Amino acid sequence: MTGAFLTARAAISHLHGRRGAIVSVASAAALRAAPSSLAYCASKAALAMLTQCIALDHGADGVRANCVCPGWVRTPMADDEVDALGLPSREAAYATVTQDVPLRRPCTPEEIAGTVAWLLSDDASYVNGAVIPVDGGHTMVDVGTLAFGRMT
Repeated sequence: MTGAFLTARAAISHLHGRRGAIVSVASAAALRAAPSSLAYCASKAALAMLTQCIALDHGADGVRANCVCPGWVRTPMADDEVDALGLPSREAAYATVTQDVPLRRPCTPEEIAGTVAWLLSDDASYVNGAVIPVDGGHTMVDVGTLAFGRMT
């Protein structure tokens, strides 16, 4: 959070009047609580709110700010997390952690990069203050109702 704040503060004056844009990358954890993840979830939620405050405070100066919130992405960090599940294979572990994701798979780094590139482009020139889940639909799912869908 501190690094994102300091970087944004240093960049803002250079972005004014140039239709500049900031894209922060938080996590789906910014939108939903997870067990034993208080510091992680709180810091990601703070990053999303920092981004929205920048969008509000600097939009009149032509600066846009948006936040991308990835779900499971195949990265070394995620590989370490799923490996810790102790399942027979990494593929089985990814299948387990994405079983309730409507697209039933993790994201690729390229899919996140594509979203960031779009947000920085002129094609997204009117997108400001958005917090965008890039999570295969994971954060829209009402986990309390999943058992009913499995009954059919």
